[in-house]
Amino acid sequence: MAQEQNAAPRRPLGARIINYFREARAELSRVTWPTRQEVIESTQVILVFATVAMIVLGLIDTIFRFITVRLP
Repeated sequence: MAQEQNAAPRRPLGARIINYFREARAELSRVTWPTRQEVIESTQVILVFATVAMIVLGLIDTIFRFITVRLP
């Protein structure tokens, strides 16, 4: 395959790495970060959901264990 004549020459590796971190930092400055209260509320929702899932799965496991032990 022929190389394109209009392609820009590649920059050195060090310059590309520095540019990557500059762009990443600029992108992070544009992020809308959650407030402390939003983080606390989200964490509470996750903990409640995980606890409910743990209880439900534990009950299902107990039921299946009971059924399999009772079978001859």
